[in-house]
Amino acid sequence: MQDILIREIERLGQMIAAILERVGGMRRSGSGEPVLPVVKTELADRLDMDLDTLLEEDDPADVLVSRYGFDTGNLEKFAELLFDVTVASDDTSERRRLAAGIRNIYGYLEHNTNSASLYRYEILRELQDYE
Repeated sequence: MQDILIREIERLGQMIAAILERVGGMRRSGSGEPVLPVVKTELADRLDMDLDTLLEEDDPADVLVSRYGFDTGNLEKFAELLFDVTVASDDTSERRRLAAGIRNIYGYLEHNTNSASLYRYEILRELQDYE
């Protein structure tokens, strides 16, 4: 049973990494294609997740852990994905909503792990521009 759980967690990480890579490629190409709709579609198709519904939750990080089986590494990757979407968005209210989700995830990680991350700190610092 434990092997099945480990494989599922690894699969989640691989899917998030693939979406991150796609978003990064879109941003680097300068195609001007909106990133948020692509991410929403990818999350819905790959993880059966509605990003809007997730961000409306009181504690999105807890939902990611309890409902989707995310571990701390997957939470980190997901926060990075949300950050990429935040940076790519031109919509101020959308940026604020995404930033709140990122802060929630990082707050969860701060309270539930002993790990610190310079990249996490840099993202949180940049998010101050979206308040």
